[in-house]
Amino acid sequence: MTRLLLSIITINYNDAVGLKITMDSVNAQNLKEFEHIIIDGNSTDESLEVIKSFNYGKLNYISEPDSGIYNAMNKGIKMASGKYLLFLNSGDYLKNKDVVSMVRPYLKKDYSVLSGNIIFDEDAGPRLREHPEKITFSYLVGNAISHPSSFIKRSLFKTYGLYDESYKIVSDWAFFVKVLGLNNESFLKLPVTVSVFDTKGVSSNENNYKEVYAERRRVLGAYFPRVFNNEHDTYIFEKFLKTNKRFRYLKVIDKSPFFRKLATLQLGISAKLLKLFGKSK
Repeated sequence: MTRLLLSIITINYNDAVGLKITMDSVNAQNLKEFEHIIIDGNSTDESLEVIKSFNYGKLNYISEPDSGIYNAMNKGIKMASGKYLLFLNSGDYLKNKDVVSMVRPYLKKDYSVLSGNIIFDEDAGPRLREHPEKITFSYLVGNAISHPSSFIKRSLFKTYGLYDESYKIVSDWAFFVKVLGLNNESFLKLPVTVSVFDTKGVSSNENNYKEVYAERRRVLGAYFPRVFNNEHDTYIFEKFLKTNKRFRYLKVIDKSPFFRKLATLQLGISAKLLKLFGKSK
C-alpha cells in the first residue's frame, strides 16, 4: 500500500461559515491523495451540519470540548497518518484547486519543513507573504513560519514533542524555533502559493500582540536560559521587535481569490439552508 503523503488538519469552534469555506477548497482539489481531519470543539452552531454535508474520501472528524487551540491541534496530530501535516483552520483555504497536485512532488522528498507562500486576506486588500530561501535566527525570532502554508513532517512531533499547550498563541512559533533554530532540521521554500489566511484569528489581532510578545519572551527564556533571562537581553529583544518588520508583504495582483469569491456567493444561501433544513448544500 502506498504511504499517505499528506494529512490536512482543520480545527474549528462555532465557525460554520469559515468551516464551509475551508472544506469547499479542500473538496475542490483535483488530486485527493490526502486525508482531511477536522477537530471541532463541540460547536453549538451549524458546524456539524456543514461537516456532514461533505462526503469526499478520507474525511474524518471528532466533535468534543478541548482546552484551547493547541490542544485541538495535538488531537489532530495524534489522529493523522500522513507523512506531512498541513494545518488549515476554519476560514483559511487552499488558494486554488491545484495546490495539492503542485506540492506533491516536493512531499516525496525528505525535508523536515516545507513552506509555500501565503495570502493574508486583509481589509485593505490581499497581500502575499513569501519566506526567505534560508531561515536565519533573526528571521525566526522576529517573524514566523506561516503555519497554514507549511507542510511539517509528522515524525518531528514524535522526536520533539507535540505543541506546548501552556502557550495560548505562539506554540507553533516555538515549535519552529525548536526544530529549525535549535536542532537544524531541514527547510525548503516552495515556489507555490498554498493558502489564503483568515486574518480575523487570535494571532493576527493587534489587541493580542502584547500577549504574543510576552509568550515569545517566555519561549526564548526557556530555550536560551543562559543568555536571555536578564533585563539587558529583554530590552534588546523588545527593541528588535519594534524595529524589525514583522512580515514581508508583497501586493497581490489577484484581488478576488477564487474560493473567497465563490464562498461569498454561497454564504447567504447556505446560511438560510442550514436554518431551514439543518444541512449545507
